[in-house]
This record gives sequence, structure tokens and C-alpha cells, in this order.
Amino acid sequence: MNSTMLDHFCHSLTSGRIRPEKLAPGEVARRFVGHFGLSPFPRMGEMVRVLRSAGIEAVGDANLDKGLRGMHVGTSDGTYVISYDAAETEGTQEHTVFHETYEIIRERLADLHPDIERPQGQPLCRQADRFAAAALMQPGFFALFAETIGLDVIALQRTYARAYSSLTIRLAEVMRHQPLLAVLFERRGGSDPSRWAERPSPQEFTATVVARTPGFRLRTNKSPLFKLRGLLPRRGSPPAQCSVAERIILTDRPVYVERVTGYDLWNADDITVAGRLVRWHGRLAKIALVAVPYRDRKVIEPQLHRVAFEHIPHAHQVI
Repeated sequence: MNSTMLDHFCHSLTSGRIRPEKLAPGEVARRFVGHFGLSPFPRMGEMVRVLRSAGIEAVGDANLDKGLRGMHVGTSDGTYVISYDAAETEGTQEHTVFHETYEIIRERLADLHPDIERPQGQPLCRQADRFAAAALMQPGFFALFAETIGLDVIALQRTYARAYSSLTIRLAEVMRHQPLLAVLFERRGGSDPSRWAERPSPQEFTATVVARTPGFRLRTNKSPLFKLRGLLPRRGSPPAQCSVAERIILTDRPVYVERVTGYDLWNADDITVAGRLVRWHGRLAKIALVAVPYRDRKVIEPQLHRVAFEHIPHAHQVI
């Protein structure tokens, strides 16, 4: 194995003055893709070949400790071995392999440059997830496809085969030029959806991802509109009463609200909301919402041509 390619890449990250933004997960992923010539839609076979050239072996393992999706170890000759759960879906395996790859990069950087702070614990885990998402869902093609399908998280998942949570976060990361709010509600109730009740209650769902781009700013932080903060989805909270998410749960249908008003006195902050649903074993499992300013509603239109939404022309404060 060639164990110098990884070191060469790490040195390329630190050429010149080291700035923290140069080591941000998204930037490391961008440079990793360019350095190793990764294709726009990498799959496991290509990933294994690329990592092998860097001195990293990725192998499936059916005997990992329970609850562990992946791990890596260094070898005596300076190379690394990544083990991933062979029982997981292919998309999960690919994410795990690049998650571990980022941790290896940070370890090697710390070895080569002891003055560089090395993240640990949950901060490292979150950064590794962001690196994996950025390398597997590269911004150029991701943005083009997201625009073509109308910011549809469900369609993105069918193409990229990534976790809905990862896709929802990535949508807000990549589409920074487009004001939008992306929310994912997920159902609680155990790991066996076939045992879930066929008709859930809204309280069984929790907002696990609430992501927005810088341009999506409802004027909810200034008096007298401060109280409107409670009308926006919050991570860890169930759907609000009379919200789009609640209506989807109660009707078991996707919902499109063309114009939502009531966030300001001049209709400058009116928005458009589309909500899709995901079923597992015939049970409602997730709800994916995207909201954009009303003036930008055309960016959602591609969804309307593919999905039979309940079309609500107007509503008041119902995200």
C-alpha cells in the first residue's frame, strides 16, 4: 500500500498559514474530492479504491460491537483499516466509511502538526458526519438536482440514498443562495414500524432537524412580533397545533400551502410551504417540510407536477 498519499493530502491542507476555516469539514471534503479525483456520485467500490491509494483499507465486518456502525485502527506500517457494519444499508455503509476517513485525517493532521487543535468526542463526530455528507453529496451537482426537483427532500433521498436527516441539513448548507427553511419530523415509537399504530397522533412526532439558510428570516425577534417565535418549528418539539405537519399527520396526505401570512404587517414575510410524507411498512414515519418566501414560490413548483398535494391557497401562521 502507498501510505504517503494521505500524508501528502494532509500537508496540502496546511500549506501556508493555517486558518481554522481551511480545516472546516466542508472545506476538507472539497479538497479531498479534488485531491483524490472523487466522482460526483461516489459509491462504495470507488471509495474503497480511492482510500486504498491513500493507505486506508475499508472492509465490511459482521461482528462489530452492538450499536457500533464503524471503527478504524492504525497499523504498524502507518496505514489504517476501517471496519464498517456489513449488515447496514449501502448508503449507511458509505457514510460510515467517510465518517471514519475524516477521523483518520484529523488524527494524521495532529501527528504531523501537533500545534493544530484536534477535536474530540461529539464535536469530532459531528464534524465527521458533515465531512461525509459533503463528500457524498457534492455541492455543484447537489444544488443543480435540488433546484430541478423543487427542493424535494424525498426525491433527493431516492437519488442519493442518504439519511433523511443528512439530506435535510445538506439542503440548507448547499442552497445558501436560496432563502429556505427545511424541517424533518420523525416518529418515535420503537425500531419496528410494523408494530406502530396505523393512525398516529401528532405528539408521536418530533422535529429532529430544523435548518435554514441565512436569507430565510421572519421578523420574529422584534417587538411586538416576539411572540411569533413559538410558531416556528423547534428542534426536539412536536408539530404545533394547526401546522402543516399536524395536518399531514391527521389527513395522511402531502400538503402544499401557497401563501402563509401573519408574520408581519406588510406581507413582506409571507411564505410558501410544501410538506411530504415518508412511510415505513405502510406507517407514516417522517414528514419533510420546506418553506420559501412567497415571492420565490416557483422554486417549489417542480414538486407540484409530481405529487398529489392537498392544495391550500391561503393560511395564517401555520409552519
